[in-house]
Amino acid sequence: MWAFEWSEKMTKLIAHRGSSHEEKQNTNAAFRRASESDVYGVETDVRITKDGVFVAFHDKSMARLSGRYRIIEETDFEEVQKIKIFDRQRRHTVPTFLEYIQNCKLSEKTAVVEIKSDLTQEQTEKLIEIIVAEDYLSKTMFVSFNLRILKIIRALLPNQPIQLLSIKYKQEDMDVLQENKFGIDIYHRQLTEERIKEYHSHGIEVNCWTVNRPRRAKALQQWGIDYITTDKPNLSKILSQQ
Repeated sequence: MWAFEWSEKMTKLIAHRGSSHEEKQNTNAAFRRASESDVYGVETDVRITKDGVFVAFHDKSMARLSGRYRIIEETDFEEVQKIKIFDRQRRHTVPTFLEYIQNCKLSEKTAVVEIKSDLTQEQTEKLIEIIVAEDYLSKTMFVSFNLRILKIIRALLPNQPIQLLSIKYKQEDMDVLQENKFGIDIYHRQLTEERIKEYHSHGIEVNCWTVNRPRRAKALQQWGIDYITTDKPNLSKILSQQ
């Protein structure tokens, strides 16, 4: 048995797709629930509809969550809004990216924005404009597997927190991360204490996904990880009760 008290001076927790363990992922309900917790940030996935509206949705198709096979990027926003996401007896509408930002702003949580669509330069600029219009750029972090988009953001925002998503640890990523002032957001099973120290020795912040077990979170925190992304925003309370 061990006791652990979470602190903002220690590892920061990020709610994965909102409070996705308690509510349907990437819904306003999930974002609100996460905002009520003591997490540092709330993460979402961003896609763009056929007619250019940014929405919070992870999958390429809506089939898994709605039973309707629609590709977000090939569907107009009005139709996307008509397709409901089912959760027990409740029905959710796909949130707009603006709604997500406004929710983060209300609770002053850091917005962790994972870009899923293969955005153009112009679309990337429009996404940033939404955040700027809400005066929330100072509390926004961008993450993506798409290196091209992250480089566009870096050119536009030289000092913005940006993290490259990765499934596997790659030594060759160190140069790319350093050159572009990127952090790393990596699958947690790829991390060891030595690898976290290696990233830090190169001036690279380390985030990981998706950690839901208290003991694993405790080990990562002891190794000095900067962020932990979790489906369970109440992980801090679970840890403190062990």
